Amino acid sequence: MTEHTNKPKAAVFGEALFDLIEQTEGILHSHIGGSPFNVAQSFARQNIDISYLSPISNDIYGTRLKQFASKEGITLPENNRSDLPTSLALVYKDEQGQPDYCLYRKHIADLDIDAATLQSVIPEDIELFHTGSLALVPSMVDVLEPCFTVLKQREVCVSIDINMRKGVEADNESYVKAVTSLANYADIIKVSDEDLLALGSTVAPLDGAKELLAQTNASMVLLTLGEHGATLITNKFEVTKPVFSPTPFVDAVGAGDTFFSAFLAQLLRQGQIKQPWSDEALEYTLQFALMAATLNVEKNGCNPPTQIDVEHAMKARASQLKTI
Repeated sequence: MTEHTNKPKAAVFGEALFDLIEQTEGILHSHIGGSPFNVAQSFARQNIDISYLSPISNDIYGTRLKQFASKEGITLPENNRSDLPTSLALVYKDEQGQPDYCLYRKHIADLDIDAATLQSVIPEDIELFHTGSLALVPSMVDVLEPCFTVLKQREVCVSIDINMRKGVEADNESYVKAVTSLANYADIIKVSDEDLLALGSTVAPLDGAKELLAQTNASMVLLTLGEHGATLITNKFEVTKPVFSPTPFVDAVGAGDTFFSAFLAQLLRQGQIKQPWSDEALEYTLQFALMAATLNVEKNGCNPPTQIDVEHAMKARASQLKTI
């Protein structure tokens, strides 16, 4: 296994927004969020040299996003601001602490970009390009597909988090078509049981994830099942791992983003973002990602742990490292 001596480099494209999270008595607390921006934050804390490529608004929330990115060590392209507003998401938690969303996504900054501009801000020496979630909409197909073609020519790994949200598009058929089309460019896909239902799958989640692997050009699919853990699937290997019990459980906001980014970061550090993969390394990496997600849900909002945090927790909770 070849490990990096310098920081691996990656880039993220997709929404940066403010989550307005409902507290008691209807009070809303604002938190910086957006799945891809959460991933960028987590990458920075996981010791990855990360660039966030989507435009950021010139409004007050955009200024706060820019300041936050600087504090976290996330690189932003120069002159990549937009006069359109920052997107918002109202976040309500159900009785199990799972988030439900109401999104404000029309005429907003992070979608204010064309294919040529996006290609111009992609760093030359990245190993990984990550996107997903609210970037996988019909209006972004003509922006992302040309970029994916160029990235494939450069042999850059592409990771996509399906992460579908209800109410994103009025035309659900077009939404599903866009997600399916863009997912075909991914090397590594993360999908949840809820995502599979949104895509129209009628089979058990594991079977749906295997169908996704077979029907796309992806080499790996990660299936997340909330409190029931996660399964990693390639054409040659499959492993399921349980979650690590949080102490205490606070909320699940950003858990999936933390899981996927920690998984990808660990592969990058090990020099295994591309095939061939070691089964042993994949198994450990899946556990590493699940531990990162557990540390995240022990705090309010999306608050990804550092690489050192996860490594220490893996040692401290070694008794929970069990193979199903």
